[in-house]
Amino acid sequence: MGGIPDGLYRHTPTLSGDIVVRVITLDRALSPHVADAITNLSVGETWLEVGDSVQDIIDAASVTVANYYENMLIGSVFPWLSTPPGGWLLLDGSTHAQADFPELAAVLDDSLKSGPNFTLPDTSDAFPFGVQVKTNAGALTGSNTLNLTVGQLPAHTHTYTPPVLTVDAETPTIPIPTAGIGSPIATGSTGSGDDIDRRPLRFGLIFAVYAGRI
Repeated sequence: MGGIPDGLYRHTPTLSGDIVVRVITLDRALSPHVADAITNLSVGETWLEVGDSVQDIIDAASVTVANYYENMLIGSVFPWLSTPPGGWLLLDGSTHAQADFPELAAVLDDSLKSGPNFTLPDTSDAFPFGVQVKTNAGALTGSNTLNLTVGQLPAHTHTYTPPVLTVDAETPTIPIPTAGIGSPIATGSTGSGDDIDRRPLRFGLIFAVYAGRI
């Protein structure tokens, strides 16, 4: 182990017969992901011929890692600032054939499938929210706007100050009026009942799901 940089591991499998030494050096953070692969290195028949040059080994390792992570990411949703590359399907309510994207169809809930097809949710003007049950994934709920009713208004009062009739008692020639009840007078009306946009300041992103193939 001497001379190995801090944070790196070195694994040399035990072999019999001809002495062949193969060494793998990797970052500590990757070790959980390749633990099984490292264990299999001691089994001779699991080795693949990839060539003798360093580039051959790098290319083969890159393909293996890419395939591993691609399969792991199928069904993952990411936001994009531009049109996603191949292998990603827009969450725009479109319908696709399961046969065209079998890997993605295999991880989708049955609520998104209909016969040989599946329909992706439409995320236009919608915010994502967390759910714990797979059947709730992709379901649309709620509304971006709200129209208040009288029952939703805070309790409040309106005041009206009626006019006061003043009688000059020092002028007896002026008749004293009698009190009466007049017609109701509206205090005023305002408002139009328009919907209220409940969304905060926001910016748009393109949501897409990784389908595993173009």
